[in-house]
Amino acid sequence: MKWYEERYVNHRDWILDHLGLLGLSANEAVLVLMIDFMNEHRMVISSESLHQKTGLSVQEVENGLSALCARKYLEIRVSNKYVYFALDGLFETDTAKEERILDSSLFDQFETEFGRTLSPTEMNKISEWNQTIDKKLILYALREASAYQALNLTYIDKILENWLKKGYTAANIEEKRNHG
Repeated sequence: MKWYEERYVNHRDWILDHLGLLGLSANEAVLVLMIDFMNEHRMVISSESLHQKTGLSVQEVENGLSALCARKYLEIRVSNKYVYFALDGLFETDTAKEERILDSSLFDQFETEFGRTLSPTEMNKISEWNQTIDKKLILYALREASAYQALNLTYIDKILENWLKKGYTAANIEEKRNHG
């Protein structure tokens, strides 16, 4: 399964967070967000329905769809008389590949340690950490919390906050464990 197909990934948040890097015009951004919304809710998508939902003229919709297809952000597929608007290309751009995309093993580690499935709020918090903090450091904080039998994200957040304030890196933690 690709990273953007995971249940914890919010497409519209990702799109909005990466608008500048994706280089979308205002009309293209509106179209991408509406297509994602309509796909999620299994609504029929057409130039006309996009025109009605977005308030863009039919010509603006057509121009936007053409531009998105040309940049390979959008692929319009036809199967069994059904037209599907796939935004996979948007999430597979070089920009997306360079991002520190959450690897599901990080969630798996937390779920294993906690002994239960993570809540959406917990997944969002871990996802936020992953955007700015080294994955190894996050895992070391999880192990630290586990050692003190304090398996909750608030405690882990405090550990990370403390370590970052002190300038610790995963290498520092490894070194302390190996020599301490």
